[in-house]
Amino acid sequence: MSIVVEICNFNDERLKNALLGLSRQDMIPGRVLIADGGSPPSYVERMKDFCMHDPEVSKLNIEWKTFPGTPLETREASIDSLAEDITVFLDSDEVPTPAWLRSITAPIAEGKADFTGGPMISEPAESNYITDYYREIENRIYQSDVIVDVNYMPLGNTAWKTTILKRFRFDMRLAKSCGEAEDYDLEMRATDAGFKGKYVSGAAVKHYQSYPKTFFGLLGRRYQYLLGASIVLIKNGRLARRIGEKRARIHHPFGVIEAMLRPVALFHGFVRWHLFPKQ
Repeated sequence: MSIVVEICNFNDERLKNALLGLSRQDMIPGRVLIADGGSPPSYVERMKDFCMHDPEVSKLNIEWKTFPGTPLETREASIDSLAEDITVFLDSDEVPTPAWLRSITAPIAEGKADFTGGPMISEPAESNYITDYYREIENRIYQSDVIVDVNYMPLGNTAWKTTILKRFRFDMRLAKSCGEAEDYDLEMRATDAGFKGKYVSGAAVKHYQSYPKTFFGLLGRRYQYLLGASIVLIKNGRLARRIGEKRARIHHPFGVIEAMLRPVALFHGFVRWHLFPKQ
């Protein structure tokens, strides 16, 4: 089956390491699509030069396309450029482990799944209040959440039958209401339509993400996540099911604060979702 790896990118120097990781796979994709959100011309020129002249990366079949907008808008616009049987999403701040591509696509190629996902292992530069909290979240996602519900897999390390992406696309109403949670929404809609998702523990990527710098930055980012999740749960009629799930507790002081934010985000999400037309 033909495979394309799509990297959603915006002015990110970490893209070089993502491409180096792809070039070192034990199975090379047929195409790498860099879906750029509108980076400055000087950055684009520098990156294209790197892609052409690096001895490892130059072996990849790289196509650079610009789709201006937020990550959600860029991913949605890129769907029309997908032609391969399998589309694999990788973020520009991730570096795949050597057997990643083979592992994440194998269940689809073997007819055992329609979409898959693997763990994103954070590689923080230091340990502090904020990075420790993200580690706790990550541990819960991959040790508990994906076992309860495969729809918890983050989009940045997933593989899909391309026909599913073209059928469902990304719901652009989310761009207006919360600006995120498109992965949660897409996976829910695909599952509800009868498609099978599978978590692949061996398909790991190292995640060199950017963390909030302050407590209030953490507060804002986590609230935005809770708002997006609330809107998607309401949109897909999953709220009752979500409340009934038995999820592992997070043993970090901020977990108490986030628990108090949930009902606020839920009410906010209900109001925001119903303010927008459904067509």
